Amino acid sequence: MAGPKVLIAASGTGGHLLPALAIAQALRERGTQVEFVGSGRPLEERLIVGAGFVRHIVQTVGVKRRGLSGWLEFFFTLPRAVLQTWRLISAFQPDVVVGVGGYASVLPVLVAWLRGLPSWIHEAELRAGLANAVLSFFATRVSLAFEEARLPCMSRARFTGHPIRKELLVASKEVGQKPSPKHLLVMGGSQGAQALDQAMLALAHQLKELGVELTHQCREENVQRVESGYKQAALKARVLPFIADMAATYAWSDAVVCRAGAGTVMEIEALNIPALFVPYPFAQGNHQAANARTLVRKGKALMVEEGADFERRLGEALNQLLNTESFHALQTAPCDRRSLHAADDIAAGIIELARV
Repeated sequence: MAGPKVLIAASGTGGHLLPALAIAQALRERGTQVEFVGSGRPLEERLIVGAGFVRHIVQTVGVKRRGLSGWLEFFFTLPRAVLQTWRLISAFQPDVVVGVGGYASVLPVLVAWLRGLPSWIHEAELRAGLANAVLSFFATRVSLAFEEARLPCMSRARFTGHPIRKELLVASKEVGQKPSPKHLLVMGGSQGAQALDQAMLALAHQLKELGVELTHQCREENVQRVESGYKQAALKARVLPFIADMAATYAWSDAVVCRAGAGTVMEIEALNIPALFVPYPFAQGNHQAANARTLVRKGKALMVEEGADFERRLGEALNQLLNTESFHALQTAPCDRRSLHAADDIAAGIIELARV
């Protein structure tokens, strides 16, 4: 291929992999040769390899919330991981190395810095994670999903918004205003959410009375139990461990109950779908709650945090979300749709960086 070569480091959950994939697709459309490096997790195979990209595996481990054993494992595996990363970059010879956050980004960006190669990191969250906080001192350029986001080193940072997959840009034109909410999408993130699965089951009869139909993406081990519970409540529902066609699912949805990772919040805003956010309570720095508040403050979403009396509070919020009057207010509140072209803007910046 005639264009530059880019190595993207991405692993973990969909929160890292999906924006990386959107950037990769935008780069590929511009004639750039893109390959990935990950840690070998199954979702990488499904999303990255499934989209036709080459993926290399470097066996790295994270240390966040893993205590002494995590640090010991990290230092034990570090020399091998550094060697694997160095050899990969020597073999592929990228013009730019890109990291999208998480521990899988750390070594590729640091090795690029050691070798004098330019690098680009993307910070998806309003409150930066540990990996990007460190890498902000070494990366050549930094893109921010939220204009309000701050990193320890901001001299190379610029606001771009968050990359959204091309198919969702098409869906954004199809998701119009709905007269009343009849289709409810429940999403627990790429791995599902145990607390959300349990609470929605407990509220099945209430949802039946509200007259809605559900699509529920839950934890894989909960699929059978959730399906059975909805059937007992005579609630029409489709239960899945993973949603492959998010564009069609968003187009079907009138309202969404979901976690508040940066990618999800940005998609909800871009598509203008009324949402009820249930932030993951153990996210570093409670960043999911901070993400959700960016839309709650605009009147575009509701938020219920886990904790005491969670099911009752979630039920009350669902009543509000699915009430025609309040649903209409959420739907018509001002929406700036700020992230629609972030993937293209980031891709253009990476190519410019490669040429420089």
